[in-house]
Parts: sequence; structure tokens; C-alpha cells
Amino acid sequence: MTLHLTLPKTTTDNEPLDRDSSVEICRSEGTSECAPVIKVPISKINDLRDTLPQTLASGAAVEVHYQVRITNAAGRAAGWSKPVTVAGGDAPDQIQGLQASLGGTGLLLRWAPSAAPCDEIRIERIEPDRAQPKKKTSIERKREQQQIVLAVPATQGDPGGAVDATAEAGQRYVYRLERRRRLRLGTDEIWVAGAATELDTGVLRDTTPPAVPQSLEALSSESGISLSWQPGTETDLAGYVVYRVDDSGELRLTAMPVTAPQFTDTTAIKGKQYRYRVAAVDRAGNESAKSEPVTEEMR
Repeated sequence: MTLHLTLPKTTTDNEPLDRDSSVEICRSEGTSECAPVIKVPISKINDLRDTLPQTLASGAAVEVHYQVRITNAAGRAAGWSKPVTVAGGDAPDQIQGLQASLGGTGLLLRWAPSAAPCDEIRIERIEPDRAQPKKKTSIERKREQQQIVLAVPATQGDPGGAVDATAEAGQRYVYRLERRRRLRLGTDEIWVAGAATELDTGVLRDTTPPAVPQSLEALSSESGISLSWQPGTETDLAGYVVYRVDDSGELRLTAMPVTAPQFTDTTAIKGKQYRYRVAAVDRAGNESAKSEPVTEEMR
């Protein structure tokens, strides 16, 4: 267990806290007596950890209570705090096989699903390279770098993936994922988290092409052969590239991508048959595979 606390600024006599004071923490199971497990100087409270015995670290969920008190150099204390309740027992499985890729809908996180019970996947994103004003403290800057971007439900099974739609190319992120279970012990609702898994994406480069255009159709008219297809749904879609194939080979008809899902080939020669295909292109320059071909004769 990792324990966090905030020291009072004064004693019960409204005097400054004695620098020689100590922090004591006790632990109890269920209704048992609270037994001391940690005693450190007040200067050492930033990393308080209690290693649970095997009887509390595994098995069925059990209530574990912690209380804290501050004792001065003379051994005087104001008494134990109100208890804080956490859950002992088996924690959810740690996430394995975590991978990330950037595409048109955002950053896709994938991992190996687990069959063990789990209520949600908690995802925290850290932006370690984001500049912060120098006047802020290091703790304030660290807090602003961190944010929980997703809490993915897993009550119907581990989804094995999630999308961070706000991730951007050219940025570096560190993702921290953990499986969590919601337990009700007595009147308390408690979240139990498994060990966290971290992934540093490095500076993101979009290498995922858009989806292949669908439902390509062609229609001949006096002005040329008109093509139309279903528009893509990617948020970073830049446009479409049109290809034509005849006896001379394949020719790219659009020097630059066209933004609308339609195009008219005005260079088609009457009486000649052509085969057309279309590909989608995103803003990073990734081009999809070509669509299914459609054939039309210029009449």
C-alpha cells in the first residue's frame, strides 16, 4: 500500500510543529486492533509504503484500515486519526503487451485482454516535454503534465484497446495503464488497482493510412466520366487520389488530392473504355490501398 498524508502546520497548542516529531501509522484487519507498521520522521512522509503480509495481499477481498498520529520528541500525541479503509486481497492483473499507434481517429492503445474480473481500465497520460512557466513549483508543473484521459469500462470483458482522440502527431506522451475493480466492503465503495504498466510513445509519427474508399461508381456524360464514392470518416483526411488504367498503363489523374468524394475525368476519349480506382490520403501523406476498380466507356 502507498500512503499519502498532509502534515498539520501547528500543534494542538497552536505552536509550530516540532521538527523532531514522528509519523506513526497503524494497520488493522476488519475489527482487529490497529498494530503499528510504520514510524518515520516527519521529513520522510513523501514515500510511505506498507508491504502487506501474504494473508492480506492475496485471496478474497478484505477490509484493511489505516490510522495515523504524530508524536513529538517528548512522546506526546493528539491521538489516532479516523481510519481510512482500503481493500486487501487479489489485485487485478497487470496489463501486458501494451502498444500504441497513431491513426486518423487518434492514438490507438492495444494490450492483451485478461479474463480475470475487472471493472475498468484507468488510463493516465503524461506529457513530459510540455513547457511549463518557470514561476510554478515542480509539483505544480508535474500535476499539469498529468491527466487521466480515459476510464474504459470493462464490466462486459476486457476490451483490449482504447483510443485517445486528443493525441497529436509530433508530440511525445507517456501512458500509464492499470486495471481496476470496484468493491463494496461494508458501507464503503473501494477501488482496487493492479500494478501499472507504462509506455513511452516517443515523438509520434502518423504512419497509419486512411481506410480504403468504398462504393466507387462511374457515369459517362458529354463532359467526361464522372466518379463518386463514399466519403471517409477520418479526422485527419486530406483528400483522395484518382487513378485511371487503359491500354497505356496506369495514370494518376490528380496531381493534388481532391477534397470532395467526386471527380470528373474530362480527358477521357469518346469510344474508349477506362478502369478507375481511388485512394484516400491523410495530412501526414499516408495513402490507403486503392479501391475496388470500376470500368466505364466514354460515350
